[in-house]
Amino acid sequence: MSQNHNIVEAAEDLIHEHFELEPSLEQVIWINPDKTTEIRILEVNPETPPTGSVLSFHFPPYDKFPYRMKIAEITPEEWERILRHEIPLPNGWTLDNYKVYSRETVTI
Repeated sequence: MSQNHNIVEAAEDLIHEHFELEPSLEQVIWINPDKTTEIRILEVNPETPPTGSVLSFHFPPYDKFPYRMKIAEITPEEWERILRHEIPLPNGWTLDNYKVYSRETVTI
């Protein structure tokens, strides 16, 4: 991925790639898509062990992907609980602005 990519293209490429790599992935939720320096995503996967929390993993930018990433895997049930505000998101994350991608809406 070149430095010329904007964050929207980079995030959508990343999401597309994750759907290709993870056959059990059901949804990807891009949190705060208007953020310009970091990509935060929740990956909804029924094969993920439930934890009752959202633990994100940080990936720093590198030469082929110039944006910081924070990615958390959750179960479909945990996503429903997040929507009901029963499970908090990581500090600084909010559901005020998010975009949902599903396998059906992403061309693989």
